[in-house]
Amino acid sequence: MTFADTLAMTLAAEDLGFDAALLAEHYYASGIEEHYTGGLGSRMAADPWPFLGGLARETSRIRLGTLVSPVTFRHPSVVAKMAATLDHMSDGRAELGIGAGWFAQEHAAFGFSFPEPKQRVDLVEEQLRVITGLWSQDPFSFDGAHYQLRDCHFTPKPVQQPRPTLIVGGSARAERLPRLAARYADEYTITLPSIEQCRAIRARLPEHVRLSVFTPMCIGETEQQVRERYDFLAETEPQYRRMMNAETAWIMGTPAQAAQQIADLERVGVARLLLSVSCDLHRMMLPLLSGTPAAHG
Repeated sequence: MTFADTLAMTLAAEDLGFDAALLAEHYYASGIEEHYTGGLGSRMAADPWPFLGGLARETSRIRLGTLVSPVTFRHPSVVAKMAATLDHMSDGRAELGIGAGWFAQEHAAFGFSFPEPKQRVDLVEEQLRVITGLWSQDPFSFDGAHYQLRDCHFTPKPVQQPRPTLIVGGSARAERLPRLAARYADEYTITLPSIEQCRAIRARLPEHVRLSVFTPMCIGETEQQVRERYDFLAETEPQYRRMMNAETAWIMGTPAQAAQQIADLERVGVARLLLSVSCDLHRMMLPLLSGTPAAHG
């Protein structure tokens, strides 16, 4: 979305009591494929960090961050500095999501290295170690396979102590990423899982690490309105048809149906629901969820 649309969505969410506004980090708009009208690169894909700085000055309560920043894009010292600076600009409301990246074509187009999955997860581990070290130690040194730091004096330290919320993005099938979240982070987030996958991954995480789910939504006041809105989204956002699966954690239906779906996720240990929003129609749906647990983390 444009910054104006992102700000409007964030202000609406803040007014309704939602917990956080977390922005995707992509050089191509996420989910875009070549068969979309206009092809790759035809939709807005702004850098989230300047947007987050702008949101920090226009909001007062809602938490702000990325979901998630691929480790292939930036050195961890840069990521740590940006997140700590955002924490100051927002008076202690920053969150930082870290992930291994997945969009190979995006990396090739913009000249980013895209190693094999194991190597990308190695980068995730080292970045988490560097970021948490910079935020908590002075001076900080690190001698890893990919990053080396020598007697680094890092400022500004985050406002939040011991640190801003750290989120590791992964999947229900990942093996190492949940372990890294358990060791270094506060939250592990998975995309479009089934209820059983949520239950299984929750059992693998320690109690102090919360499980969150990232999923699309389509909410309407009536079942007829839900169908109409879904048809519109499926036409303008083609990934909606591909993602529609009864076994995955979609939030779709009337407010009562959405509340039941959210309760089902909560029952298997999901602590936070992260709703995918990308247009004005989604902003119109937010009030229909404001009375459910989705609005309040």
